[in-house]
Amino acid sequence: MDVKSMKNVAEWLRETVFQDEAIRPREAPSSVKLPPLLRTARSLESGIHQRWQSREGIFLQQARLLADYEDDYDYQGNVRCYYPTYQSLTDQELRGYFTWRTEVRRGEVRRAPTPFAFLYVYELINQAGVQDPEDGYRKLVHFQDAYGRLDDVILPYLRQWLVDYVIYYDLDRALLAESTQVRLDRSVAALDDVENREPAEIAAAVRLLSPQWLERSKFYAAYRAEMDEVIARVLRRMSAHYAARCKKSLTEQYFGDAGVYRARPFETAVFCDPLKRRHYEYAVDEQCICCCDDGVWFARKRVWYPDSGKKLTPLLKTIDAEMRQAFAYRYPVKAALDTKWILKIIREEIQALLAEKQAAEEKKVEIDYTQLTRIRQDAAITQEKLIVEEEEAPVLPEEEPAEEPAASGDMPLSSTEVRLLRCLLYGGDTGWVQEEGHLLSVLVDGINEKLYDIFGDTVLEDGVVEDYIDDLKEMVRP
Repeated sequence: MDVKSMKNVAEWLRETVFQDEAIRPREAPSSVKLPPLLRTARSLESGIHQRWQSREGIFLQQARLLADYEDDYDYQGNVRCYYPTYQSLTDQELRGYFTWRTEVRRGEVRRAPTPFAFLYVYELINQAGVQDPEDGYRKLVHFQDAYGRLDDVILPYLRQWLVDYVIYYDLDRALLAESTQVRLDRSVAALDDVENREPAEIAAAVRLLSPQWLERSKFYAAYRAEMDEVIARVLRRMSAHYAARCKKSLTEQYFGDAGVYRARPFETAVFCDPLKRRHYEYAVDEQCICCCDDGVWFARKRVWYPDSGKKLTPLLKTIDAEMRQAFAYRYPVKAALDTKWILKIIREEIQALLAEKQAAEEKKVEIDYTQLTRIRQDAAITQEKLIVEEEEAPVLPEEEPAEEPAASGDMPLSSTEVRLLRCLLYGGDTGWVQEEGHLLSVLVDGINEKLYDIFGDTVLEDGVVEDYIDDLKEMVRP
């Protein structure tokens, strides 16, 4: 007998002969009387043929027999057992289960002993009480949403079984688009093709693959766009480095290689393999393919563990630390990497980004169109004052023209500009500006221009810029 045949025999023995059998508790003589259909189902648990059937096989026969059964029995007890089947339950528990299942099918989902929930799911994944696989999938999803809010113990199992259900029953793989495996595979694919992906897509992949640092970084929350850009640039250069100098790619370095693994559907459930698949293949995505070869299931995929993205976190933390330093951020952190070529790439890309931002700021011309109406009004008032009939012009004594003195020795502003600034800072009336023949816009522009060397920014926009109020009050206090 060759090795493959021996494996098949061992698999058959494991699935059909050497199985754990439920030991049903001995019931008291006054046990509840079972309806005829339940008695018939119970009869399948004993007899000459029972010893040659697996526990799963008996369960499937009973489930099909009882697919449409309904009950109305007042059961208030609890049930404790693992991998439950009908054999696991006492007569009272069995009637209690079918009463609860009847209510679930009528839309009245209430919390029940946890084995009841698992037993209901086992029925659905074995196609008992469903019209077709699509109907079974809809019922599983509905039960996950409705019962999961009442008892979340079943949710981790049910999420995986939903994936197995789509694969085993050959449903549309679009149903797996938001499964953990597909989302992680999609993110790795983005990093595999990092040269052709946009920074936002790369950043989304990184956040999914290694969320620990970015989720709690204050700097990332404040400078998300800038850091996403740097992360994308750094990963592109690192990918090129690994491709040119190393045997493994960037994703292989950080997330390991794909491999072939045993992947029996519904591994932790009471599953009866109703389709008896022997040769079958299902592509979950380009990186994960599930196969059945002569009844043996396996998957070609990259296995994900809770710490699968741990190697990416130090890189992100180092980018964060270097950007904080370059941006003079008030809360520095310590870099987690000291690899020289990676640090060099990170620092070069940060400086390149800062240089681009500075060049863009220098080219940017801002026009505040909201000020045009006020400028026109000021100009009209000034024009009216200048157009005066020659004979009505008052004779004024000649005075030597002189520039308005600055408010203090170190103050670059004229006294008029200081007066206007004080009014704006302390809430004074600015009506005198027009009365004395000044243009408000001209005074504002003069103040901004003269104080730019001190503040490196305009201090007056639609009022005084809040960040500079305290400093300006100190400069022009009365």
